Amino acid sequence: MRLSQMAAYGLTLAVEGAVAYLLAPRFGAGPRRAALAAIVGSALTHPLLWGGAYWLYPVFRRLTVPLLELAVVGAESLAYRGLATNSWRTALWLSFLVNLVSYFLGEVIHAL
Repeated sequence: MRLSQMAAYGLTLAVEGAVAYLLAPRFGAGPRRAALAAIVGSALTHPLLWGGAYWLYPVFRRLTVPLLELAVVGAESLAYRGLATNSWRTALWLSFLVNLVSYFLGEVIHAL
């Protein structure tokens, strides 16, 4: 199943906000602030990832989105660090895990 960019964008914001909210207490971060960080970070990075994928796909093929997701993890960790935690390690872990869930959900939806 293919999603439009707007549908994927909305789903990303909802999923990443919810996952960050649920994971935050395990990392000593506030759930609401982590959800906000996820939504703010994704609101900025998702359009860039979507556009970048079109440019980079001819070069990297199936590795394009996973490679871009690594860049997104780094970028979104800034939002987690600024809004949800004082720890860079926690910010990176939250960003990584939230994006991992979001990425694999996208893969499942795409496979349907």
